[in-house]
Amino acid sequence: MNDRLSDTRLQSHLRSFFEEYLSAHRGLSPNTIRSYRDSWVLLFRYGVEQRGMGEAGTWRLGVVDRDLVLSYLRDLEKRRKVSITTRNLRLAAIHAFFHYLVGCFPELEQQCHPILAIPSKKGRKAIISYLETEELRAVLESVFLDCPRAYRDLALLVFAYNTAARVHEVARARCTDIVTPTGVCPYIRIRGKGDKEREIPLWAGTQKLLEGYQQHYRPRARDTTLFLSVRGTPLTRFQVGRIITHYIREASTKCPSMAKKRLVAHSMRHTTAVHLLQAGVEVNVIRSWLGHASIDTLQCYLDLDLKAKREILETLVTPVFTNLLLRRANQDAQENIDLLDWLSKL
Repeated sequence: MNDRLSDTRLQSHLRSFFEEYLSAHRGLSPNTIRSYRDSWVLLFRYGVEQRGMGEAGTWRLGVVDRDLVLSYLRDLEKRRKVSITTRNLRLAAIHAFFHYLVGCFPELEQQCHPILAIPSKKGRKAIISYLETEELRAVLESVFLDCPRAYRDLALLVFAYNTAARVHEVARARCTDIVTPTGVCPYIRIRGKGDKEREIPLWAGTQKLLEGYQQHYRPRARDTTLFLSVRGTPLTRFQVGRIITHYIREASTKCPSMAKKRLVAHSMRHTTAVHLLQAGVEVNVIRSWLGHASIDTLQCYLDLDLKAKREILETLVTPVFTNLLLRRANQDAQENIDLLDWLSKL
């Protein structure tokens, strides 16, 4: 880099990148911005702890070069044991900053090119894991309804399956997002990536569970977030993920076929997509249901060895099945800055 910019503090450019470019100019979602932030925090920690490069706030722009980035990526894979997908996401955050830098300072294109030329790494494509009908039923039946929290968990599981919502979308759902027009199927507005909204119909069984949860088991709170902790605070995306994963593991102990699969919280979303395909739902409808921008992103589901069409999806969460579950419920239950510190508050 030229001498003037090489001697510029990295933090001044990085603050403009996060505070202005990502949100105001590109309109990225808070989750994406936080992901970019985490990538840079890890890079700073690697430089400070593994290479003795001094406090992050003292770094000059020129110290982040191709050698540092490549060694950081190797460290992510070897020491932190991250997947290739995560490694590529960390690289994308670094690429985004240097693309921004070239846009602001075209004279830096030649100097930034070695970093921008670092390619994403190809990895083995994992097989999509999803729940068969009986496996999904086992997950729902693994909820022992003996307290308000368990009722919330059942409502959350059914909601996640009905909507195919990502864990952060489940966490962001609000009571006021549910619309119940007269004579029309109720639906919920899901706020997805980039704050894009989509409307998902709620099946009768789902609606009944949500109504029961809100009327009898949801903590009284001013917050309109749909799913709350026992203390009345909104669940985080991590808590939502842990709840779904917990019941998947519980069901796995009783359902041997699940033990052979790599099932995580996101598998609930895959389950909905596959079941919609198996039920003969048109691909464009599934794309809209899942909130995908392109049909191409559904190819991973289309490539699966799908079985014959099964019973209509609502059979899993009909009012009859809901009532069977609820019978077990206990009705009585209810400039010189600390750069890392600044990044953590984004």
